[in-house]
Amino acid sequence: MLACCLHLPTLAWNYPTAAQITAAQVGRLQLRARPQLMRAADEGDAPATTPATQVVRRDLGAYVGLTSIVALVPAVDWAGLGPETSNVARLLYFSAVALGSVYLGVKRQDLGESSPISSRSAALAPLFASAVLGGLYAILKFTELDPGAVYRLAACLFALLATSDLLQPLLGLAVAGELFRPADDELGEEREAAVMNAGAAPAFAVSLAVVAAYLQGPLSTGGPLSLPAFAALNDSLGFGIVMTSLGLFCYDAFFVFKSDVMLTVATQIEAPAKFLWAAVGAGADAGGRYPFSVLGLGDVVVPGAFVGLLRELDKEQGRAGGGSEEEAREASYFQVGLGAYAAGLLSTFAANYLTKSGQPALVYIVPSLLLSAVATAASRGELPSLLEFESPRAAAAKASRDAWREEKKREREEKRRT
Repeated sequence: MLACCLHLPTLAWNYPTAAQITAAQVGRLQLRARPQLMRAADEGDAPATTPATQVVRRDLGAYVGLTSIVALVPAVDWAGLGPETSNVARLLYFSAVALGSVYLGVKRQDLGESSPISSRSAALAPLFASAVLGGLYAILKFTELDPGAVYRLAACLFALLATSDLLQPLLGLAVAGELFRPADDELGEEREAAVMNAGAAPAFAVSLAVVAAYLQGPLSTGGPLSLPAFAALNDSLGFGIVMTSLGLFCYDAFFVFKSDVMLTVATQIEAPAKFLWAAVGAGADAGGRYPFSVLGLGDVVVPGAFVGLLRELDKEQGRAGGGSEEEAREASYFQVGLGAYAAGLLSTFAANYLTKSGQPALVYIVPSLLLSAVATAASRGELPSLLEFESPRAAAAKASRDAWREEKKREREEKRRT
């Protein structure tokens, strides 16, 4: 856990990667139709998984509420209500979306879809991200090329798959008339498959319509969409990406404080990789000023991955249910993590207000998360458990990956013999 606290290595991202999402669209029914607590024979001590429809039903109000907020609130012309009203609404909106996404996204780890991140990969991630960011910046600054077009299309494709994946169980439950069935009432394998199948086409159709509308572009870039409407479409796609990806501190600080790289890339390449809010007084005639306030998806996904590990620790210690009465009265590490994330966000917004300039949110969020988790563990005499904790989902994902590699290696050897 200590290594993870510093740079998030040996971590099982509890949500599918782009490749996994693509594969999941083909094999979704087989993957998610397993009853709760069922384990694959070759997984050994792998954590139990929960069907997608049950994950949605247990937090149905939060799913419906947050999806509605993301789709509707940014579409309102808050600028017409005055700058003070718009600023308050913006802060409340970003806070609700970020906290809600972390809360729901972390609980989606019960789906059991994991991809292991090694220490080496995690250590190289900031370097790779810095190289990509610097490359995009150089292209934008010193050439006439438009890297944004390729990036936008790739991000939209990912958003299409991710949003469809998010909506499939929700729409499937609605179509099948099972939406308000009690969360602890399992559907059964065949019914689960039928519900997921019923939601596949509607989810893809809705996602495709949102992507098609988004690609029309805002007025600020010559498109037909008003800034609030474009922000709502962008955030709907960004929400899908966060929820299926949640599951970088140093380069974030450098590129915001020490250069204009982060702001240049964030404001000159339009793609659903951030949450947007139409700025007061912005429009097609904004005089070159970027017409949106921005919250990066990484400011939600990276902290959410750490909060997810805290929830895993709660499960190991029994605080997620079945623990002692004393443990039940204590705040869980998951709750502490959510509170620390909220505090980090508020610190970011305060710094933004005081300095009147963009802020690297992770500079405020990461220390808040680390200090809160360490202080809580130390006060309970559980610091060694926190620092030595290894996610069982990460271990299961690594074992599955290693078994796959061994199988492929044997297949290649057999081919060579023949």
